[in-house]
Amino acid sequence: MVALAGKDGAALSCLAGEGFLVKAKDGDVYFLTPAGAESFRKIAAESFIPCRPGEAGTDKKREADRSLLQMLLDRRHIQRWGLKEYGKPFRFELPDLAGDELFSLEGRNLVWKYREAQVFVDMAKDFPILGMAARAVPSPAPERLSSWSDENVLRRRTMEADLLYKSRYDFQAYASFPKLPCDPCDLLNADRFMCFFAPPPTLENERAILTTLGEFHMFLTMMRHMYLPGYVDLDSLEQDGINWLIYVYEREADAEACADLLSVHGRNLAGPAAPLEVWSMSIEALWKREGSVESIHDLLPSVAHPIWRME
Repeated sequence: MVALAGKDGAALSCLAGEGFLVKAKDGDVYFLTPAGAESFRKIAAESFIPCRPGEAGTDKKREADRSLLQMLLDRRHIQRWGLKEYGKPFRFELPDLAGDELFSLEGRNLVWKYREAQVFVDMAKDFPILGMAARAVPSPAPERLSSWSDENVLRRRTMEADLLYKSRYDFQAYASFPKLPCDPCDLLNADRFMCFFAPPPTLENERAILTTLGEFHMFLTMMRHMYLPGYVDLDSLEQDGINWLIYVYEREADAEACADLLSVHGRNLAGPAAPLEVWSMSIEALWKREGSVESIHDLLPSVAHPIWRME
């Protein structure tokens, strides 16, 4: 990873010796010490770079894999006329629906059930205006959303995506549009690619893999009704909004197997949360991809597998 970043690996031991880094006991992974984090903040401020130091997580391998995924994606496309924004991990609170409350799977028949839960029935009743019509009315105030969630979302769970990539192509064309008051994740006018490291693509794990998709469903539903009404599926210039879920594997064979496992569900994968897209991808394919292309939309079709695409 250090070589991929174009840096000298020997510098790591030097920085560790100076007290800025500490090496994890269970692998070749380094993390910032408090002194290193403070130095990072100081240099970033002096360079006018809006970055914060990362924090050491409990799963060292997963943290390293997240960084590798970001670096590979970043180096495989250029985006000369746009911005690349990464968040890892990306967390968002959802209603705690699981098992049969989320979906049913009888044989190969996938049926989404979360819209029948009382919290989503109330959401549709209290925030009924969707699509372009929502732009004609004021966006919900943050205080109203907070109060509504306290009253109606009594059980909660946290969706954790390993990487959220926001692509802002032609960002200057959107510079004059103000931010929305209820956009907690700064998703307005960005193409959104949410990456999840997935379990082995077997029938035994199919429910766990579909649960991740169910969380993505609930997230998009909340965005459309509450946080970004009118701007999830079309941006401010009425260009198509992009909302992709990408299952990520280390091995290419597993990415292919995931596509084979889920593709039999067809349009049911999107179900009531359409439009959205579902893909699988491997770190192996990103490593093997030579050179760089212009945009993420050029890159992903060459390294990833479409499981469900917008019609």
